[in-house]
Amino acid sequence: MSDKLDRFTKRARRVLTLAQEEALRLNHNYIGTEHLLLGLVREENGVAVKV
Repeated sequence: MSDKLDRFTKRARRVLTLAQEEALRLNHNYIGTEHLLLGLVREENGVAVKV
């Protein structure tokens, strides 16, 4: 799986990791758009948190 993530930037990989953490925290067995949005917001240096 990590080989597939190599094509993403470091920041994008961080957002995906945060999204996975959110999915696990909510006891979901998938990563959906809602988890990605939460990951974007949790990524402290991104544009999403500034909006």
